[in-house]
Amino acid sequence: MILGARAPICLEWARAFHASGWRVSVADSISWPLTRTSRMVDRFVRLPEPRYAHSDWVATLRKEIIEQGIDLLLPTCEEVFYLSSAMAELPTSCRIFTSNFALLHRLHHKGWFASLTDSWPVKAPETRLLESQLDVQAFAHESVEWVFKPAYSRFAVHTLIKPRAAELSRINPTTQHPWVAQRFVDGREHCSFSLIINGKLTAHACYHPRHRVGRGSGIWFEPTDPPELRSFLQQFGQMTGYTGQIGFDFIEDREGNFHVLECNPRGTSGLHLFDDQPLALIEALSERQIKPLYATNRPRMVAMAMLLFGTPRLMLKKPRAWRNFWLDYKMAKDVITRRNDLGPLFTQIPGLAEIVSRAISRRCSMLAAATADIEWDGQPLDGTNS
Repeated sequence: MILGARAPICLEWARAFHASGWRVSVADSISWPLTRTSRMVDRFVRLPEPRYAHSDWVATLRKEIIEQGIDLLLPTCEEVFYLSSAMAELPTSCRIFTSNFALLHRLHHKGWFASLTDSWPVKAPETRLLESQLDVQAFAHESVEWVFKPAYSRFAVHTLIKPRAAELSRINPTTQHPWVAQRFVDGREHCSFSLIINGKLTAHACYHPRHRVGRGSGIWFEPTDPPELRSFLQQFGQMTGYTGQIGFDFIEDREGNFHVLECNPRGTSGLHLFDDQPLALIEALSERQIKPLYATNRPRMVAMAMLLFGTPRLMLKKPRAWRNFWLDYKMAKDVITRRNDLGPLFTQIPGLAEIVSRAISRRCSMLAAATADIEWDGQPLDGTNS
């Protein structure tokens, strides 16, 4: 069973498992997730919302594992935190592909993660924890040298990059809702996706998100493969003993030095770069893997997102920008559309309508509405000391 059926990477996993002969179930807490109508899926399970009904969510998973004989439970999004916190409540007959909750929490908290890298070969830029307005105002005279973001956040939501001093009044951190200030580093961004099992790197991809939704989620993925980042992932696995999917955001500065900005202890879009080697990808989930699997070098994209969010940003741009955009569009392979699996292509429409409805009813942006029910921002969970 793959969780997070709304995510394109869930669809990618479903296709890979189906190609390898698995019976595939997918689950989510929205009604029309992308992967629901894929021909590669045998069963869709509607779950309670883990953020607001954690106990019911766990109980439903336990019931499905037992009744459907689930052998492997694979999270893809931030439901991984809710899953990790409840592993002791789920049948031991099912392999749950994630690490312990304490490690996930330390990696997810941007301040704690930065401090963890102090002795690593690739370190985070100088990072300071902010827990009050007084902490924030200490940066008033140098705010344009820093990036400010919530310690628990995703998709660059609320991030302020090199803000003016007057903008700092928008930041109101507390002990329960901390922020971080991270020294700005100019350069080229690289994002990674990796599989690690008991500290051993089994698959790795790296990409540059040339096109995005706003400043956050990437929708066009240009493969990159700096050897320094391969080494970083291997060392990370050895130092932490991590198990699961994981992604990192890096900056390569103008001198060619790498800095790790933050960690996403879950799946990321780099998974799409393995779509031409599905059998090898599933083999990478096995501890029998001898050497790491590395990704393709052809760009990938979410085509509908490129059209919906990419083209409006070109309205006031010069013809050259339009030409470059369409060259990128033609060059990349869509991660949703497959000739033998067209259901997800059309499910994007009711799925988008559902997210719009949630955004209206919950009075938030579409980006926030897309993940509001599965996000974890440090709040206490059953059975943990978070």
